[in-house]
Amino acid sequence: MQVSGESVSIPSRKAATLLGYVALSSPRGISRGKLASLLWDGHFADRARASLRQALLTLRRVLPQYADVISVDRGDIRICPDAVKTDVGEFEQLLKEGDPERLARAAALYRGELLDGISSTSCAFEAWLSAERQRLRMQAMRAVVGLLDAGGRERMDIAIALALRILAIDPLQEDMHRILMRCYAQQGRRADALRQYDLCRTVLWKEVRAVPEGETEQLQRDIRRMFRTDNSRPPHSTCTVP
Repeated sequence: MQVSGESVSIPSRKAATLLGYVALSSPRGISRGKLASLLWDGHFADRARASLRQALLTLRRVLPQYADVISVDRGDIRICPDAVKTDVGEFEQLLKEGDPERLARAAALYRGELLDGISSTSCAFEAWLSAERQRLRMQAMRAVVGLLDAGGRERMDIAIALALRILAIDPLQEDMHRILMRCYAQQGRRADALRQYDLCRTVLWKEVRAVPEGETEQLQRDIRRMFRTDNSRPPHSTCTVP
């Protein structure tokens, strides 16, 4: 992670998990008891609180200007206001503003799963993390649609790149496969459009023993028909997303 522009390595997995969770909860304070039970839910209360103290000591050792970053009192732990900015916070703010330029900036921030590389033996934490990852993925999918609605070749390219990142994380998102098929077809990339359909069909069968939805099947037939009956390349400027 980075603090004050400096890269900081957190040697403890639990300390890194603690810092990530508190940073994402900023500026709301979180009780020591809640943090202990969330991150060490398989331990007795006393042991969980001792583990929390150890994680805080680790952060105190490795974080520059620790006192300016983390506020700790007898009851609550919080990130100090304006001490840390997260890419998640910036991503969500850009989506709220919603204009095409900000959607494009938000797309660049969505590079992978939330807290990628951090895992936990705590069922409670894993449940929270899974829900947050899904929530952010849905927001990224809405950004794809917003970019395409805005029109323009450059925005389409950004939307395609974001859709591919989403599918790299969750290849079962069939609507993202359809969006890519449409965009490739609009760009005259028939082979890529049909290859995306084949990938969708393969992934669905391999992962959940399912077949593509009727809308996906109809789309691939339309693409085949379009290129058989019209040798001219489709316009590059739009990608219709129902």
